[in-house]
Amino acid sequence: MPAVAIKLNAPSVHTPPKPPRITEAEYEAILAKSEDKLEFRDGRIIAMAGGGASHCLVKGNLLRQFSNALAGRGCRVFDSDMKVKVEATGLNTFPDLSIVCLKPRLTANGLTLLNPGLIAEALSPGTEGYDRGEKFWHYRHLPELRCYVLVSTAQALVEVYERQTDESWRLTSFDGWQAVVRLEEMRVEIPLSGIYALTALDPEHPLDETAAGADEEAPQA
Repeated sequence: MPAVAIKLNAPSVHTPPKPPRITEAEYEAILAKSEDKLEFRDGRIIAMAGGGASHCLVKGNLLRQFSNALAGRGCRVFDSDMKVKVEATGLNTFPDLSIVCLKPRLTANGLTLLNPGLIAEALSPGTEGYDRGEKFWHYRHLPELRCYVLVSTAQALVEVYERQTDESWRLTSFDGWQAVVRLEEMRVEIPLSGIYALTALDPEHPLDETAAGADEEAPQA
């Protein structure tokens, strides 16, 4: 029986239309009524997804470690409830951590920081590409930003981008449980053991994020 060529039509792909662009004032009105963190980018609202247990612990550890390291130096350390706006690009977002050691510049309602000197993001599979790429592009338009810190939640790895006098950014990586993050300009040292304490990456007290580990007892101090 001779072979018969059969032409298959490619399945139609339906691309849902993008939502219409809105103004920043409309975004602020929606945000005020929302219980979720909403990012405003390029005229559109993007819901910011939460993270898993280790991701949340890393964020809390970052807040504690930086607050302790900067105590008494007049620096203000904000968690992810503080919104940051990049005035040059219009991005409004909620970094996992933001720090300002100068006089804070806030919007009139006091809800948005305009001049962070350091921003840190705990990476997750769904947002890592954005945090490394487009989001960093926006952040680089913050004139006072000196340090951008990316914290892996898949391995004990912290990457620090520091702004240079020629406006380039120098990358330094700190890898391993025994490593210590050193931020030269801020004169701060943060041990990775403090950043990853009690997470799934803690070699002494690893968090079991499976259902079987939900009833595990907390380690005794």
